Amino acid sequence: MMRATQVTTLISFCVAVFVSASAYGETAVEAQARYQACMEKSKISPEAAFDDATAWEGLGGGLPARHCALAALMEIGHYAEAAQGLEKLADVVRASAAFKAQVLVQSARAWIAAGDPQRAAAAADTALALTPNATGVFVVRAQAFALQGAYWEAADDLSRVIYEDPKNVEALVLRGAAYRQLDALDLAFDDLNRALALNPDHPEGLLERGIVHRLSLSKSEARKDWKRVIQQAPKSQAAEAATANLHKLDSGVE
Repeated sequence: MMRATQVTTLISFCVAVFVSASAYGETAVEAQARYQACMEKSKISPEAAFDDATAWEGLGGGLPARHCALAALMEIGHYAEAAQGLEKLADVVRASAAFKAQVLVQSARAWIAAGDPQRAAAAADTALALTPNATGVFVVRAQAFALQGAYWEAADDLSRVIYEDPKNVEALVLRGAAYRQLDALDLAFDDLNRALALNPDHPEGLLERGIVHRLSLSKSEARKDWKRVIQQAPKSQAAEAATANLHKLDSGVE
């Protein structure tokens, strides 16, 4: 599922691209407002947004309506269908390379959510062919690599991101996780400590550092990080994993 900031950024980008695609007599301003409202609704009430977008597309809403419908499908959880549709949208839309790459990144995230990291990496590769220096694309491709067990490739992509943006917390946490999988615990600690110095309550960062502490036989430190995850982000997936790890720690299961 896309974060709110990612959706907001993509909406701003899409408005500029789709502004000329007015539907059944709408002015450009009206079409822009309708598109933005639909995309925002997809985050709050995706089922209703999908219905609205489908009806709008049937009345001539064109690519703006199609994009909103696909964004809603992604939020509903129909990830593979959304990913395929977003790939097609990126292929047919008459837009800049940067815009096409944004849509392909959205597709890659949907493929990751659908459990198909190979397709995600392929979408990211296409996005990078369009925008070779887009750091956000490298982050998504790194996630796809990691899900395939290609941890050095993931670390290499994330190193490019961190070189350009040393305070990128997401990239630091992901590279720390990749180093942990590679049993490079000192490197993992370094990245995770850097990330948590920037954002002390980052759930995934705390979860990962706790795992590295446990692997380093610092069980009290692991417990401290995992308890903080549960305290700071109790409804997150990281908290769920931290709870499971605490149970294993308490029961002596490795």
